[in-house]
Amino acid sequence: MTFEEPHHHSLELLAAQALARGEAEAAFKFADRRCRVRPHPEPRSYVLRGEALFRLGDKSAAIRDLRNALALAPEDIAANRRMLAWADSAEKREAAGVLIIQDRDLDTLRTAIEVLRASGRRHFGRLIILDATIEGWAVWAGHAPLELTVTDGSGSVASRIQPDPLHPLSDLGRAAAFRLPRPNSPSSKSITLSVAGEEFYSRRVPGNAVPAIDPHAPNGNGSVLAAQVDVPEVTVVVPVFKGYDETRACLDSLMSAVRPPRHRVLLVDNATPEAPISNYLDELSTRTSVELIKLTRNLGFVGAVNRALSLIPVGDVVLLNSDTIVPSGFIDRLAEAARSSPDIGTVTPLSNNGEYTSFPIPNAANPVGSLGDVTMIDGIAARTNAGHVVDLPSGIGFCLYVTRTCLDAVGLLSEDFDQGYLEDADFCLRARERGFRSVCAPGVFVGHAGSVSFGRDKRSLVVRNLGVLKRRFPEYTKQSAAFVRADPLRRMRESIERAAPVPAANPRLLATGIGAVGAVTRERARQLGSEKVPLLILEVHHEGDGPSVRLLNPAGGVPQSMRFQLSLSSEREAFSEYVGRMRPSGLEILDPAAVPLCLVDLIVAVGIPSDIFIADAGLLGRRNESFSASAIRSARPDRRKPAIRSNDARVEADERSRVQRWRELSEAASRILVPCDHARAFAAGFFPEHRLAATRTGTEVRNSPRKPTKQAVSRLGLVPVRSCAEEQFLMCSLARVLHEKRPELSITVIGSTLDDHSLMQFANTFVTGSVEAAEFNWVLRSYGLQSLFLCATRPIFGHPVATFALNSALPVTFFDWSLGRLTPRNGDLPIDPDSDLSNITSSLCDWLES
Repeated sequence: MTFEEPHHHSLELLAAQALARGEAEAAFKFADRRCRVRPHPEPRSYVLRGEALFRLGDKSAAIRDLRNALALAPEDIAANRRMLAWADSAEKREAAGVLIIQDRDLDTLRTAIEVLRASGRRHFGRLIILDATIEGWAVWAGHAPLELTVTDGSGSVASRIQPDPLHPLSDLGRAAAFRLPRPNSPSSKSITLSVAGEEFYSRRVPGNAVPAIDPHAPNGNGSVLAAQVDVPEVTVVVPVFKGYDETRACLDSLMSAVRPPRHRVLLVDNATPEAPISNYLDELSTRTSVELIKLTRNLGFVGAVNRALSLIPVGDVVLLNSDTIVPSGFIDRLAEAARSSPDIGTVTPLSNNGEYTSFPIPNAANPVGSLGDVTMIDGIAARTNAGHVVDLPSGIGFCLYVTRTCLDAVGLLSEDFDQGYLEDADFCLRARERGFRSVCAPGVFVGHAGSVSFGRDKRSLVVRNLGVLKRRFPEYTKQSAAFVRADPLRRMRESIERAAPVPAANPRLLATGIGAVGAVTRERARQLGSEKVPLLILEVHHEGDGPSVRLLNPAGGVPQSMRFQLSLSSEREAFSEYVGRMRPSGLEILDPAAVPLCLVDLIVAVGIPSDIFIADAGLLGRRNESFSASAIRSARPDRRKPAIRSNDARVEADERSRVQRWRELSEAASRILVPCDHARAFAAGFFPEHRLAATRTGTEVRNSPRKPTKQAVSRLGLVPVRSCAEEQFLMCSLARVLHEKRPELSITVIGSTLDDHSLMQFANTFVTGSVEAAEFNWVLRSYGLQSLFLCATRPIFGHPVATFALNSALPVTFFDWSLGRLTPRNGDLPIDPDSDLSNITSSLCDWLES
C-alpha cells in the first residue's frame, strides 16, 4: 500500500475520497490511522472518522469522535453540524448554539433555531464586527423592535432595527439583517442585541481607533496611584468576577503577604454577579493598602486588567488571578528574581497549576491543596532554589510579575483575546521582541485552582485565542514544545522533592525498566492503587553515564522528577537515605534484566522483603530467549563466530556471575508473583509450585467463549506488544508469505510497530497505529477481525495488550511459553517458540482454513 507524503495528509485525502465513493469501511481505516499517528490529529481527522463510523452504524463512536473534534476546536462547523444531526439533548443544543454564531447555511440555521426554540429560547442572532461596520442578523419573538447597543467607558449608543418580512428566516418569527456604522473609539466596547430589554447576544471587542491615554488623568472608577504620597514599589492587581470561596482564600492570603507601603493591592470588581464577593471587596477597600475599582459592566479579564494598569503609572506590577493562594514573602522574592538581570521583563513562580511551571507534574493541573500545603512547598522552594531563574517561552498569567521598564515598553494587554487566556503569552512574546526575557523563579510557589470563572468554557476560549496567538507568533508552538521536551525546570522540581517529606509511609516499591515491562508495571500499580496500597515506582533508565533510577508516584503526588545516578557513590548514598526514610513495606522486582544489581542491593541492605514478579523471562533461563533466536537464524545466512578473546571471556564470566546473583535473589525472595495462568505455567519450569503466588491484577487470561466460524478466515489481526525488531521481522515475514499463499486474506496490525510503512508495502496489510488497551476490543469489532496472532516473540505476562488479545472472543495464535504445560482453549493455536518460520506459517495457514 503506497501513500504520498506527508503521510497524515495522504490518509485524510484517502479517507475523504473513500467517503465520496461511498466506501465507508475503507474511509474508516484511513481516518482511524490518521487519528493514531503523529502529528496529533486535527478536528477534521476526527470528523472524517466520525462520518465513516456513522455510516457503518456505530453512532455512539461517531459522536465520541465529534466530542474529540470539538475539544480541539469548539467552533468547528463540520463537527457541530454533525452533532446537531446525530446527538440528543444537551450536546445537540450546544451545537445549535455554536452554529447560530458561526454558520451561514440557511437550512442549518433553521434547524438550529428550531432546536433552541424547543428548549425555551426566544431570540437568536449573530454579530460580525469590522473596523468600520457592525453587521449581522437576528430572529426574535414578540412585537418589540430589535435593539443594538454599543457601550464603552464613556456611555452607550443604541440603534433600533425593524423586522424585514422578506428575510429568508422570517417564517420563524420577526427577522432582519443589518449593517450599521461602528463608532470610532480607542477603548474596548461591548456590543449587545436585545428585545424589550432582554439581552440575548453580546460581544466585547477592542477599540478601533488609536488610543490617546493620559495615565495621570483620574478615572471615575478609581484614582491614580501616583497621586498617593507613598508610591509603592509593587502593585498587585487582582481582577475579580466569580467564585466567592476561591476569591476569599486568595485575598485572605494576599492580605497577609502584602507589606505596605512597599506593596499595594488594586482590586477590580469586574461587575461580579455574586453579592458576597462585592460585599467582601467593599470591606477590604477600607484598608490603607487596598484600592478598589468597581466596574458597572463586565469588561472581561483583559479589559479589567487594562483598566487597572492605566491607573498605575509607576512601579512594578503583579497580575494575580483571584483563584490563587499566595505565601508570605512571594512579592519580594519575585521582585528579587526580576531585578537579577536588567533584561528580565516578567517572572512566573512555580505552581500546582501553572502549565510550564506546574509542580510536581509539569504541564498538568495538580491539586491545589490548602494554604498550609502551599506554604510548606514554598518554604522548601525558597530554601532549595533561592537565586535561580529559568528562562520560559512565555510567562504564565495566574501570577505574573511585570517590571516597569517592560510594561512601559510593551504597553497594555491585547484585547484581541477573549476572556483572559493566552493574552499573557502574547504580552510576553511582544516583550521578547523588545529584548525582554520571561523567566520562572523556582524559589517561589503559588497555589492556583484554575478555571473558577470560566469553568467548562475554558477549552473553547483557549482554542479560539490560540489561533490568534499562532497568527501573530507562528513559531511559538514549536518553541513551547521544545521547552516541554527539554524540561529545564526538572532539576528545580527535583530539588524540592528531595527536601520534601516522604509522600507516604511504608510504600510498596515496584522496580522496573521501561518499555513493555514498564507497561506491566503500570498495570500492576493500577491494581495495587485500587486496593489503596501506597506505591512508588523505581524506573531504571540506562544512559551514557550509567544507570539511573527515577522515583515516580503513580498516584500523581511527589515524587515525579527525582532521579539518582547509580554510578555515583554520593547518589547511591542519597538514594539509600531517601528509601530508609520511607520505610518501604516491600519490593517487587518486575524487570531483572533492566534493574541493576546495585539498586537491588541498596534496597535489600535496608532490610526490605522482596518479591520477584514474573513479567517476562528476565534472567531465569536462556531456553526462552525468543522465537526469533531460531526463526531468524533459519532465515539468514550463517556467520561463523570469531574466536573468543580474553575481553569476551571476562564479559561472559561477569554475565554468569550476574545470572547466579539473580538466581540467589530469586531463591531468597519472599514470593514469586504470577499475574496469570500463562505466567504460572512458565514460572513452573524454574520454581516449585508452592512458591508461586497469584497477584489478581485484573489481567488474568480468562476462559472467554470463542466465536464459532464455519468458513475460512478472511481477516486476520496481528498484535505486536514490544514493537521491536524481532516482532517486525515476524510480521513482515507473515505478511509476505500469507500474501503469496492467501492473497485474499486481509491483515490488520493492531498497534504501532518499529516500521509501519514497511509492513504496509504489502497490499494485504494495514497498520492501525497506536491502540490503547482500553479500546482494544472496539478496534477488533470496528475492523471486523475474525482471528488474532499475538506476535510477542519473547515471554511477556500481565501486559494489558497481550492480555486483551488472549481474552478476546476471537481465536488466537500465540507462542506457548509454557512449553505445553498449559492446555489451550478451544479454537486457539499455541505455537512452539522453537518453531522455524516455515512451520509457523504452515500451521497458521492450516489454522485459518480450519
